[in-house]
Amino acid sequence: MNRIHTICITFFACLLLSSSASSQENVNADIQKIRTAHQGKKLSAKGETISTEKILSLLQEDGSFSDETPHTKHIRGRITQLAIDYKKAKQANKEELRKAIYSSLQYWINHRPKYKFPRVPFETLRAMAAIELVIYNDMIKERESNPAMAGTIDSLIQSISEFSHWCWYNGKSPKVFDKHEGHNRGGNVGYRLWGMTAIASCSGNEAEMDWVHEIVKEQFPRVVNTPTDLPTGFTTDGSWIQHNAGGAQNYWVGYGVHWINHVLNYAEATKGTQWALTEKEWNTIADYYLDGIQWYHFKNRAALNLAGRHNALKKAPADNGDMKKKISKLLAVSPYTLEKEAELKTLLHKQRTTHTATLDSTKYFWNTDLLIHSTPNAYFSIKMLSNRTTGCETSESERAHGKNNFFSGDGSTIIYRNGKEYDKARIGWNWRAIPGITALQKNGKLPLSPWGRESKSKNQFAGGLAANKKGIAAFQYNRKNSYVNLQANKAYFTYDNVLLALGNSIRKNNNDDFDVWTTLNQSIRNGSIFYNINDKKGKIKEGKSSNLKFKDIKKTSWVYHDGTAYLIFPTKKASSLLLFAEERTGNWADLDGRYATNNKENQLEETSIFQLSLSHGKHPDQADYSYMVIPGIELNVLKEICKDKLPLIIQNNDEQQAIQIDTNTYMMVFYKKGSVSLKDGISLESDVPVIAMLSLNNEEAVLQVSDPLHQQKNGKIKINTGNKTLESNIDFPQGINVGKSTEIKLNLK
Repeated sequence: MNRIHTICITFFACLLLSSSASSQENVNADIQKIRTAHQGKKLSAKGETISTEKILSLLQEDGSFSDETPHTKHIRGRITQLAIDYKKAKQANKEELRKAIYSSLQYWINHRPKYKFPRVPFETLRAMAAIELVIYNDMIKERESNPAMAGTIDSLIQSISEFSHWCWYNGKSPKVFDKHEGHNRGGNVGYRLWGMTAIASCSGNEAEMDWVHEIVKEQFPRVVNTPTDLPTGFTTDGSWIQHNAGGAQNYWVGYGVHWINHVLNYAEATKGTQWALTEKEWNTIADYYLDGIQWYHFKNRAALNLAGRHNALKKAPADNGDMKKKISKLLAVSPYTLEKEAELKTLLHKQRTTHTATLDSTKYFWNTDLLIHSTPNAYFSIKMLSNRTTGCETSESERAHGKNNFFSGDGSTIIYRNGKEYDKARIGWNWRAIPGITALQKNGKLPLSPWGRESKSKNQFAGGLAANKKGIAAFQYNRKNSYVNLQANKAYFTYDNVLLALGNSIRKNNNDDFDVWTTLNQSIRNGSIFYNINDKKGKIKEGKSSNLKFKDIKKTSWVYHDGTAYLIFPTKKASSLLLFAEERTGNWADLDGRYATNNKENQLEETSIFQLSLSHGKHPDQADYSYMVIPGIELNVLKEICKDKLPLIIQNNDEQQAIQIDTNTYMMVFYKKGSVSLKDGISLESDVPVIAMLSLNNEEAVLQVSDPLHQQKNGKIKINTGNKTLESNIDFPQGINVGKSTEIKLNLK
């Protein structure tokens, strides 16, 4: 019996050992696969120009350099240069270079300079990973063949791994590290991800890859922003939010796209290993495109009011084929049949010619107070503010990126017909007259808004909805920063190729002597300008400069420029229409700190500007406005529209704003509970603030409604037809969908 027992124990022990050995072989194979996917990449010397011979002459026995103490440029410069030459060298000549890399790397890590974000965790970490990958195979062979070097090599590998952790923890102790802080989410993970993964794969340690993988997985769950909680990541409506010091900042054009690109590379490298992404995570990458990034471009150009601190670079933000390239890669490398593969292929087909790619749809992003309306001929990106959101940021100091972004979210309206309207206009922009905003025309520099911190708003009311290729967005404008000194109700209605904007209750918080303008557009001038103001026709010929002021719009008036029509309607309070057709000179260094101020001659540029603004005067008393923009229209068609095809503006006051766009469709904003009178004695009543779109036919009324306060649970809405009253409860979406619209159907029979 004892002999049988011993045999069984021996058998199972051997089985366990065999299984353990097999499991370890699989782990090793997985790590090697990931390491192989990274080798030969990212190796590029930057920061200093110095020959290998000179580097070796400066290198001392302890690994230090005789001319300088350790500096970040040494990793990206001279030690990378050693690695580049090592990669090129014949085997017989490699030993000296390898030992030089060992000693200089180890000394640098042991005496590394102070942590500086972002250079150290991004550039320095990538460079160190690339260096380790170059020497890795020969380093491991040397460890096995030369036991005397094993301790040196193991110490170096461990030190590089510790440096990777130090970069992730932002040079801090893990005890005080906050993984939810902005430096450690989304795009800022992506910028580290290649280096961290490469270094983990060189460690040969399963736990190191587990550590990196857990960081990646934490980025995938959708997040929800509230006035008190502003996480970084992919929201429930498809926004990407990051740098949220003043509120949720929509950042697909920048950090969001960068995260996609990096995580897709990670997904490809780890595919088939124990650190592979799950099927759900692969589908989330597809959602990044379908729910998010596809909406932010029109004919290659990105919406400037969604480009963060990168909207004032000489090269305007653009896709340049990246979406097409990455979707193709996603479809090619995904190990799963993606749930929305057909939709991805449709999007890919649309993007086949990047410079003509458009959507034909409308979407409201309730997490970032954003309405996007896109057709083949027109694109509107309307960005609002609330106590939950912010506009485009700047960075911090006179070297700031995006120096003039202070008003970028204040109802800004990017209007595209060809996508290039603002490329050369921005250098001559009045940044207090960004299209769509209402602002005081002060002088001097605008305040900076690092991370959007100075773009905070007091208003709770900001909301919208989209349905049937139509959209509504509205907010009660009320910034916290006293520089703004203004309040207003601002609403935007989109359908077909049309934007109709209504504003009211425009007033200053404190008296001053600055004019208040609402700007319809400010674009590059292209061709002649035609106008008909209060039945007075005129033309500004191409090449001719002219600044015109038309006082008190008493009749429907229009201006036509570059295939786009602007219609201005009479309002209760008189405003003057300002038309600028002029040459302006600007300096790129005044727009963005990445251009050297000491080289102003090369940054100066002249441009020709078309600008159309409404002046409400220095002391607006509940001022209002009403205008319409129609891109992609012929002049003769505009004249016909003005005769009998204009939408009906039903109401524009501090309680409701409402329009009728066709026989059966109404779009409304209820700032307060109340009633709006519609056609044929029909009225709509709501007992709560609401955004509403109503479609009527002979049989039923279909309502789309949303909660602009993001806090209401329910309400009641009534339709009075004259013969009877129809009533319905509104159950507003809650939780992760607060702010989203819901549909109500009422039987009219």
